[in-house]
Amino acid sequence: MSQFSEEIIETEDKGQYCRFVQTADGSYVLEPVKVPAHIIAEREERIRRREICRHAQENRQRAEPINRGSVLFLTMTICFFGIICCLYLGMQNRVSARAAQVTYLQQQIAEQEDDNDTREKRLASAENLAEIAEIALEKLGMCYVDSDQIAYYSLDESDYMVQYDDVQ
Repeated sequence: MSQFSEEIIETEDKGQYCRFVQTADGSYVLEPVKVPAHIIAEREERIRRREICRHAQENRQRAEPINRGSVLFLTMTICFFGIICCLYLGMQNRVSARAAQVTYLQQQIAEQEDDNDTREKRLASAENLAEIAEIALEKLGMCYVDSDQIAYYSLDESDYMVQYDDVQ
């Protein structure tokens, strides 16, 4: 009895829908009789209930691996990966912000270098002119030009002149 399942299966008396008929040689043969419609409907209902029970049992067996421990493990795993994603996005945001800051600082450095170069050229040219004017006035005894000392002349079209700095 332990080898069989304990599921109770309803059976019907098979002899109820058969009759014994005597053949020509004198032996008896079991001959089927037409089964009433309500009995056929009951059989189909029993088969349908057995199928439902079998599907329910299969569903229970499939649902067994999803117990509290599994749900807890899956929840913790999802939380862990969520935290990892948030940390990654935060680091990526910080890297982007720092890259933008580096670009901004490099731009400021380039502007400052341009300003420094311009001022350095201006100071270098101012020192030279001041030094030349001092030497010319004091050591060489020169003086600034009067209006009667200026001579104007015209250039031919083939001649040219290049001006490197502003004349003061």
